[in-house]
Amino acid sequence: MDLSNYVPSSSTSGPPVVWFAQATESLCARMSLQQPTDRPAAPCALTYLNEGGANFVFRIQPQACQDPSMQLHGRVPLFRIRKDLSHVQTAEEQLHSFNQHFQPLFSAQNLVEHEAIQLDDHVIPRLNQTVSQAKRSSSRTGDLMPHDEKYGLLITNMSPLPTETLVQFKPKWLAQSPNAPEDSKRCRTCALRAQRQAKNQSTATDAHESCPLAMISGNAHDRRRAAEATTTDKKLQDYLVDDAQPLLSALKENQQRFDPSGVLGIVDDDVLSDICKAMSLRDCTLFLKHGQLGVEARLSDLDLKQPEKVDKWRGVEEVLINEGWYQNREKKEVWMEERICLLST
Repeated sequence: MDLSNYVPSSSTSGPPVVWFAQATESLCARMSLQQPTDRPAAPCALTYLNEGGANFVFRIQPQACQDPSMQLHGRVPLFRIRKDLSHVQTAEEQLHSFNQHFQPLFSAQNLVEHEAIQLDDHVIPRLNQTVSQAKRSSSRTGDLMPHDEKYGLLITNMSPLPTETLVQFKPKWLAQSPNAPEDSKRCRTCALRAQRQAKNQSTATDAHESCPLAMISGNAHDRRRAAEATTTDKKLQDYLVDDAQPLLSALKENQQRFDPSGVLGIVDDDVLSDICKAMSLRDCTLFLKHGQLGVEARLSDLDLKQPEKVDKWRGVEEVLINEGWYQNREKKEVWMEERICLLST
């Protein structure tokens, strides 16, 4: 089928179809509703895949096309676009922060890659129509994309093939909070989990019922227990116990390097800047994919946290300390003996 005269459908009932032009030596990747005249482009459907607190993610699905000049080359990435929220950086700022602060910390093979893609004026309104019709969490149905956003990001596609297994989780705080009491029975992540549990609240991280300190423990038995709580895939369990340790160690060391003293002390601009980096590293996602070629491990969601959150971070720390969550000395009516955290086992 020759699509040289192809025009994307303007219908809002299905996934939007756009023209996707890959980057060249002189031109940024571009997404548009009209076929570009300055270079080859492929017609692709954009399918809503997922969203977090800050970004939407879409799958790029090439449409049938026999013209070789209109074929995409290499593994097709995912498309990420920010939400219209005041604390979320623009795509250009996200890319700059990633390249400046986080890319130098890890091997390229262990990072989800980021590439800017330019958007024409009509792409965002069409995508907002799409997400408005998508099945989403009720707490996020009001989130949309900014109409004036000129760029999005292409990111490494970690979606598994039918023969592959994918696990994703947040390693969280791989070292104890610098502000935690010396006699703590819980690490920062486990203390917050216990506090939420007392309120009948839970996150995906809580559901693992695993301690981050165990994931990076010097004791292989502790690491095995943490790995088994994270995935049922034996190959990925083995990877977490052994081969993932250099990556997790680097993540832990950088968390500590950027925040050696915690948020409760005197924090000047330079210290706060580093704390934001540490908090970003404490909230990133690790993707593990097991396929025929072995295990692929990549860190994602390395978006720089903003200084305006420091009051929230301080508030959380003060509550965990003052209400006894670190020491397992919370109020009697909500007290439960800690059985998960490595500090109590």
